[in-house]
Amino acid sequence: MELRIVNKPRKWSFTDYFDVDGMQREHDNLVKVLQNEGVRVHYLRKSTNTKPKLYILRDNAIILDKKAVTCHFIHSMRRGEEQLVKQRLKELGIKIVGHIYVPGFLQGSDVFFVNKNHAFARLGYETNKDGIKHLEEILKLDVTPLGTDNVPNTRFNVLNDVVIMSEELTDKPIYNAFKEEEFDIVLASRRQADDMALNFLQIDDYKIVNVTSDINKKLKMIGFDVIEVDIRELAKGGCGVRNMCLPLH
Repeated sequence: MELRIVNKPRKWSFTDYFDVDGMQREHDNLVKVLQNEGVRVHYLRKSTNTKPKLYILRDNAIILDKKAVTCHFIHSMRRGEEQLVKQRLKELGIKIVGHIYVPGFLQGSDVFFVNKNHAFARLGYETNKDGIKHLEEILKLDVTPLGTDNVPNTRFNVLNDVVIMSEELTDKPIYNAFKEEEFDIVLASRRQADDMALNFLQIDDYKIVNVTSDINKKLKMIGFDVIEVDIRELAKGGCGVRNMCLPLH
């Protein structure tokens, strides 16, 4: 398993040392939870012993109406992941319609869809203006860049017409951008963001899968059904449930 090569977590952008067997158990349980909710889960099948961040699948592609654009990583250690994902998508009948190319860089988890015509994209080190422009041109999509001063994409999330955002972003342009679009904004604490509680996965209009967190109480109060899972080992890769899953719709 590719995760076993990580002997220095910081070198590979992990937050701490982790238990590989624990990660596998968490991953298996997450798959069961999704399947129990009627979600069809496809495995990547192929891996490589040089890509320990490959399980953060959403970074590798953007898929819209069964058409995929593969991403281009600015981090050299992650380049090549997208080729494995591309091959699997082809096997699943997903048409590859383009690839982000230099000088563009784009990380799939930085893109948040509002609908099939409009998306927001976190503008920062991993995703630049050229990458966003390429994505717009390929998918004929309107993308609004979000200036976040390189705050990670795990610090906010979009859920229908609601944005869940860490309190640290209230003085950033991203806050005003969502306000201007008339989104309701639910603020979360930095601790909740640190625990990856904002990086939840939406599996239905009003249903999400998330880590155990106090923020779930707020989400339930505004009408969302929350299914909680334990991914404390997997989260050491710097992601929550959302970034580990690549939707195929």
